[in-house]
Amino acid sequence: MAAQITTYAGLKAGMLAWLARTGDALLDSRFDDFLLNCERRMYYGNAVDQSDHPMKSDPLRIPEMETVDAAFALASGTVAQPTGFLELISAFINGAGSTAGPLEIVAQRTLDGYATQSLGGTRLIAVSGTNFRLLDAPSAGTATLRYYRKLTTPAGSTVNDILTNYPDVYLYGCLVEAAIFTQGEAEAQRYLQLYNASVAGLNARTQRITASANPVIRVRAGMVV
Repeated sequence: MAAQITTYAGLKAGMLAWLARTGDALLDSRFDDFLLNCERRMYYGNAVDQSDHPMKSDPLRIPEMETVDAAFALASGTVAQPTGFLELISAFINGAGSTAGPLEIVAQRTLDGYATQSLGGTRLIAVSGTNFRLLDAPSAGTATLRYYRKLTTPAGSTVNDILTNYPDVYLYGCLVEAAIFTQGEAEAQRYLQLYNASVAGLNARTQRITASANPVIRVRAGMVV
């Protein structure tokens, strides 16, 4: 019976079978590298702003990657991002009365433009590398953050919601990286088309689920805009 690709071992076996390289010791030994690069493509995309790049991929964003920190500790100026942070969805300062209210998500360069001037009650948050930068927000207290995060990387008996529910994303992503490793350019392009189609379908589903009349600015970890 063929191994199910919804497990770490099954994903490895499935990748080798799709490549017709079952038993290939070299590819077997490099599988964790393929998995690492697959997750980097999955979480951050590749050549996102280069529409004509042959290996372009959009990052995956699905509800299973969303999480909420209802007691994120605030501090003046700069605050470290939560572990595994990818992209802000919303931010709200906790408290009572005028203390409570939304944090407007902006690009880092927007904050640079304001320098240290007060905005009269409009409070801003921006992604800055592996930190958040805040303007006019309280220097103490907490905020509720909703954001996309990385899931646990499959290993041994450990799986995650993406591998369990959408194993094709991992399978095609690992096939892309294995084909790049073996210098199979045509194969890499073929698997990339399958990978991108899977990601596009899931991202479109997320857009339908989260459709809103209000536009949302989302800035990813490590971005300088």
